[in-house]
Amino acid sequence: MAMRFLRKLRLRSRGKNAGKESKVKQTGKISHHYASPPAPRYDLTTRLPRKILARIFAQVCPHTLDHSYRSSEESMTEDGCMLCDMRDLAHCVLVCKHWLLEARALLYRNIRIDPVHYCELEIELAAKRTHRSFFDRNGDPIDAPKMRLELLMRTVRESQELANMILSLRMPYMTREASKAELARTISVLQNLRYVDLPAGVFSDDATSHTLKQELMIRCPQIRRMKYAQGSEGSFGQIPGSRLWMHLEELELSGLQVEDRTLRLVLNSFPRLQALKVEGLPLLEDSTFSQVRTMPLFPPVQRLVLRNTPGVTATGLATYLSFSQNQAALTHLTLSNTGVMPCTLHRILITAPSLLHLTVIQEVDRSFPQESTPLLSSKSLRSMHYEITSESSSYALQRMSNSYYTYLISSLTSNSLPTLHELYVRDANFPETLLLTPPPRLFGGGESGPQYHSLGFTQPLAIYSKGIDELEWNFTQYEPLATGRRGSVTRPVSFQEAQLSPSWGGETRRSVLVGNGFGGFLAVPVDEGRPKSSGGLRRDSRHDLWR
Repeated sequence: MAMRFLRKLRLRSRGKNAGKESKVKQTGKISHHYASPPAPRYDLTTRLPRKILARIFAQVCPHTLDHSYRSSEESMTEDGCMLCDMRDLAHCVLVCKHWLLEARALLYRNIRIDPVHYCELEIELAAKRTHRSFFDRNGDPIDAPKMRLELLMRTVRESQELANMILSLRMPYMTREASKAELARTISVLQNLRYVDLPAGVFSDDATSHTLKQELMIRCPQIRRMKYAQGSEGSFGQIPGSRLWMHLEELELSGLQVEDRTLRLVLNSFPRLQALKVEGLPLLEDSTFSQVRTMPLFPPVQRLVLRNTPGVTATGLATYLSFSQNQAALTHLTLSNTGVMPCTLHRILITAPSLLHLTVIQEVDRSFPQESTPLLSSKSLRSMHYEITSESSSYALQRMSNSYYTYLISSLTSNSLPTLHELYVRDANFPETLLLTPPPRLFGGGESGPQYHSLGFTQPLAIYSKGIDELEWNFTQYEPLATGRRGSVTRPVSFQEAQLSPSWGGETRRSVLVGNGFGGFLAVPVDEGRPKSSGGLRRDSRHDLWR
């Protein structure tokens, strides 16, 4: 049967060839459709400069432009699938030689190893990973991030050219904790590496991470961010004189038991230090910032974060900012559960002429002091987190934190913060209180707080408010308009993007604020028949390391 089938195929092919030959003899030429080759296609991208081509490829995979020193969890994008973007960029590398150089340079610059696809493709791939095969009868799921790390390790160890391109390497928490050996072999050839996600044991000198830390110290001199946690006091004290990580820009210290002399010597060993985060150092006090002949000064930094350091007060920071080099450098300051009380913030703002962003997170147990306290004043401050909280009491009519927000309103309405454009508060009623502030001749600050003469609030301000039990920031945009003879707004101002209290309807964008003729505002209810817009904006509340 098989022989008969093959014989028929041969007869058919011979018949077709004979028909073509006879047609050629009759016409004397071959059909143009079959004889002429296809017209060549001109590649328009060859005219583009290499910089423009690189920008196009960067739009294919946006996370390749992430040159920050944030971890995988901190640098996740809001939308899109980073694994799919990297796959598309890898396809661009294979298109032609003209695309190869720029696309490959982006592909191996800032590498992310994500655990899953953030798209529908993950459902299909997850089913394939659990499928049983001839080599795996058990059907155990594949650890995809670990396999991706192993493939990257093999690639960079085989090609030093590709290894030299890598500037940052990010991976999930479980992958870096469970693959310490693979990670050590990978970074051992990455001479230009600036940031890498590391297991927690590296920061505390854990014995299981000793090899990985040694490889990092010897093979990666370009590291820009490092952390020392409780247990690493020994290696921390050996930094002076070792010329380790001379390009370090960001340093985090957590729970270290070190004295002032050791701390100052280590900090001055990093000539390019720009950001410093200090958390839970029990020996850190105001004396750390004072001038001592036998010790170097506390170095100037652009970003300073102090968390859980009750020994540091406004006196110590004012001493630190009394030096001109520190005043010119400091632009971001975060104070969380420190000895700096909100009533002493004015001392810091006066001595920080370059400060752009201030964060104050404090839980108070007493009301704002009644004595005369200077208002918050700064000509450079652009954004401020003023998150003052207090425990609620069934016997108190108001929270103790209310008096602190009254003090803030007094500072705002006195125009002593003219460049402030973003404000974060932990008081859900703060936008209403600010917008409905009585006119200057009536405003006095209330009985629970200091009383100051108000000049009226006249600058645009974006207010992000959040209650004690809320998770997301509620957004209110305040845009003051032209004022009339009596200080009232001449046309209605829509309270569009704030979440109103139950007394105003309890819903978003259901009322309109108009001038009351005395500099304040009145609420005009909206008709039920008018169209409704979408809900108010919400601010992303993810934790920021340097906030």
